Amino acid sequence: MSDYCIISKEIEFDAGHRVPSHRGKCSSPHGHRYKIKVKCRGKILDEAGESDDGMVIDFSDLKEIMTEKIHEVLDHSFIVWKDDDRLLKHFEQQSDWRIVVLPHTPTAENLARWCWQQVDYALKHRPKTLLELIEVAIWETPTSVAYYTGKKI
Repeated sequence: MSDYCIISKEIEFDAGHRVPSHRGKCSSPHGHRYKIKVKCRGKILDEAGESDDGMVIDFSDLKEIMTEKIHEVLDHSFIVWKDDDRLLKHFEQQSDWRIVVLPHTPTAENLARWCWQQVDYALKHRPKTLLELIEVAIWETPTSVAYYTGKKI
């Protein structure tokens, strides 16, 4: 019988964004040093002789998923909402810039939701994984963080 454990992993990336309808400074293009923390719950594997024996998931495997699905996509990019026509038109002239278009305004809350979707999909389609994603946190600044749990209110 295996025990459950909660684990977490953090990564960081740098990106720009804007919140077009914001009443303050955030309506202007600007950037952040984001930190993402993913929390998972799962059974501690009991497979003697296996590399991940005694683990929920090897931290390096979770880091690989987060790096591929989040860091490599968003790092040093400009994140734009799909309906931000003004900014998208401006970026059309900059074909060599890394632009990531998202379906929602790129707030910390929506980025946490987007990161959840990327990691959750990867975990569910990973062989031998009995993990449940329970939380994604994203720090937009050292004192401003959004938590996404995938649960409807």
